[in-house]
Amino acid sequence: MLSEHVHARRLLLHLLRAARRLNNPIYFGPAAQPLFGMLHRPQGAVRQTGIVLCTSWGSEGLRSYRGLRQLAQTLSQSGFPVLRFDYTGTGDSGGDGRHVRLAQWLDDLRQACAVLRTETGVAGLCLTGLRFGALLAQEAVASGAVSAQAVALWDSPPSGEVFVANLQQMDQALNEKRAQQRKVRSQMAPAARDELLGHDWPDGLEADIARLPGLRRDLPGRVIFVSRDRIPPDSVESIRLPDAGHWSDVDRIHAPWLPVASFRIVAERLSDGLP
Repeated sequence: MLSEHVHARRLLLHLLRAARRLNNPIYFGPAAQPLFGMLHRPQGAVRQTGIVLCTSWGSEGLRSYRGLRQLAQTLSQSGFPVLRFDYTGTGDSGGDGRHVRLAQWLDDLRQACAVLRTETGVAGLCLTGLRFGALLAQEAVASGAVSAQAVALWDSPPSGEVFVANLQQMDQALNEKRAQQRKVRSQMAPAARDELLGHDWPDGLEADIARLPGLRRDLPGRVIFVSRDRIPPDSVESIRLPDAGHWSDVDRIHAPWLPVASFRIVAERLSDGLP
């Protein structure tokens, strides 16, 4: 008779194989600097709408990495094919983050949407963007770079200018905190022009992001504003959440963003309104 240890090992191998079938790492885009993505295939009845997750920038992207993976899994369990990916010069994607511009990331999103359509055959798309990713998602739709039936804007900043200012304030606050910990004020490092919060901040990217508007009223299709703290205009569909992101709290800059209850709420609302 097989031991309990052998049974447990076989069960673990079975679960790992099942996870690989459902979650497929893929590279796409130009061979010179390919983009990395993770395709979460749907479970159960397959929906006709695919969801592309647009992550935030820098430290926010790191904080939310595990959370977006959990969100993707929750959405795939509701029947949605889901793709999350790394922008050029970030994560496991190719390219030099020291020279990237917003136009490149918009094209990355366009390519991500195209590969999700090709890989899964979905008829429509929903872009779900977190923080900077929300600004990027609505810019992609407004500019015509991406055609999407729905856009979900999660904790979207009031504007790109406010987002940039918040990052700079966080960078200053973190620098001051480190100087106080060293107890020598003069040891505070001067602000670097090519990095922000420890991430590449190339010349021109700040101006690109700062030009992005806040909530746009001219987007085609369904627009969903997802937040706990901000209330959109009455005419905009919204999902109120129990969890806050604490994006401006320097003490939480390395704390994982993992609002499991909110993931369930968002998945249920999208399931109710998307085919």
